[in-house]
Amino acid sequence: MWIQTHADEVEKGKVLFQAKACFTCHQVDQKIPSPAGLALNAPKFVGKFWGTEREVNVGIGGPVKKVKLDEAYFMESVEKPMDKIVKGSIPGMAPLPTTLEERKALAAYVKSLSR
Repeated sequence: MWIQTHADEVEKGKVLFQAKACFTCHQVDQKIPSPAGLALNAPKFVGKFWGTEREVNVGIGGPVKKVKLDEAYFMESVEKPMDKIVKGSIPGMAPLPTTLEERKALAAYVKSLSR
């Protein structure tokens, strides 16, 4: 039952990723670049990325700190994208109007992409 529920959540997240145009900036396939994402140096969701550390600026131009890309950080970034900006990225993401359930589905989908 859990496996099917998780698969359903991943699929819901995939649909939301498309519907909310996340793919415009966040590349999910090594063979298909995201031109806006290249221009903004937006984080890519390809290869092994989930659970890895990354450097972020706390606020625009703020101090640098290390964070782990996990569900909590991902969901915070969807809701408040200007709070922690991946070092070297141009801040361009607006807060996404999402429910907690939608953010969890998006996190499940993005996590499923990490290899």
